[in-house]
Amino acid sequence: MRPRPLPAPGPFERVDERDTIFSRARLVVGSALHRAYYAGRPEHRHADDRTRGLRPLATPGGQRFEPLAAALVQACFEASDLLAEAVERDDHPSTARGLGPGDPPEPQAWPRLDPSSDPAALAASIKAAASFLGAVDVGIAPLEPGFVYSHRGRPLERHGEVIVLPHRVAIVLVFPMREPWVGTSPELPATAETARVYQQTSAACFVLARSLQRLGVDARAHVDSNYLVMCPPLAVLAGLGELGRNGLLVHRRLGPAVRLGVVTADVALPPDQPECHGVAAFCQGCAKCAEHCPAGAIPEGPTTRTGGADRWPLQAERCYHFWRSQGSDCGVCVRTCPFTKPDTPVHSAVRRVIRRTTMLNRLVLLADDLVYGHRPRRWRFPSPPLHREGQ
Repeated sequence: MRPRPLPAPGPFERVDERDTIFSRARLVVGSALHRAYYAGRPEHRHADDRTRGLRPLATPGGQRFEPLAAALVQACFEASDLLAEAVERDDHPSTARGLGPGDPPEPQAWPRLDPSSDPAALAASIKAAASFLGAVDVGIAPLEPGFVYSHRGRPLERHGEVIVLPHRVAIVLVFPMREPWVGTSPELPATAETARVYQQTSAACFVLARSLQRLGVDARAHVDSNYLVMCPPLAVLAGLGELGRNGLLVHRRLGPAVRLGVVTADVALPPDQPECHGVAAFCQGCAKCAEHCPAGAIPEGPTTRTGGADRWPLQAERCYHFWRSQGSDCGVCVRTCPFTKPDTPVHSAVRRVIRRTTMLNRLVLLADDLVYGHRPRRWRFPSPPLHREGQ
C-alpha cells in the first residue's frame, strides 16, 4: 500500500502570533500589554504564570547549566536578535535600530531583475544563492494567506499590529543540525547547536533578502524572533518534507534535525510541488517521540482536525514549561525520531522504501529499535567537550 500524506499542511485559519508561546513569554508582568492580553485570553494565564517564574534558558542555576554551552547559546541568540532588529529597521526605518552606527551608501544604478523573461532561470539562481549561503535544501512555495500570521506578537513594540504581507512567494531554506550535538539532548550542548543553526539561518535569510532588494525585488527575511509567516507548513508546500507527529518539519533527507528560514518576495516564481514522503503514515504507527517526550506534550493517538487541517496538536505549554524547568530546549523528540539519521546510502534506501509503501513500516521501526535502541541512550558530549560544571 502506498503511503498517503496528511490532507493538507494547514492551517487554513490564520493564526494570531500573540497566542504563540514564545510571544506570551515575552510579555512583561504588570505592563499594559500583559493586562490587555490576558483580559482577552484568560485561558492562557495559569499555565503562563507557572512558567514565567522559572529561570530563562541557558542561565546560571538552571538544571542543565554548563558555562561554555550556555555562553554559546546566549551569544548566538544575541547575533540572531541583531539580525531581527535589522529586518525590523527595514519594515519601520524611523523607529528600529540597525546593525551599526550608520548604513552603507545605497549603490547606484543597480540592474533590475526581470522575472517575466525567464522565471525558471531566476528561481534556479535564487536556489543557487541559498545554497551558496549554506542551505542544504531550498524550495519555493506560493505564499498562502493561511500561513501568514494575522497579528504580530514579537517584538513587543509591534504587539497587536495587523500583518499585511503583499508578497507572492516564499523561499524556504533548510539548514542541518549536526548529529553528535543533537545526540546530547536534552543537555545544553544540543541547545547550543540549535542556537548556532538559528544564527546561521537568520544570517543567510537576511543576506538573501537584501540581495534581492538591491536588484529591485520587494523581499523580506523571516528570522528567529521576527517571523510574519509560519515556516513548517510553507516548507511542506515547497516539497521539502512533511509535518511529523512532533509538530516539526520532517525533512525528506535529514528528518526533523533541521531549522528553517524563509524569505518572502513579491515576484512570480514557479513553485515546487508538495510531495508524499511517507512521513505521516510512518508517524501514525511510530509515536516514539510521544512515548519519550519528557513533558508529555506530544499526542500518541491519531490526528485531529484543528484550525481547518488534520494534525497532531502539540501541547506547547507543557513543552515550553519543561524547557524552562530544565534550562535547555530539550530536543528529545528530534533525537528519538527514526528519521533523524545521516544521509547515507543505507538510510536513503530506507527512506525510499518508506516513501513507496507502508507494508514495511513496522519492520523499519523494529530495525531502528535494534540498531539504535528503543529508548534514548545515555548522552555523550561530542569533541571538543563542553563539560558541565563540576565534571
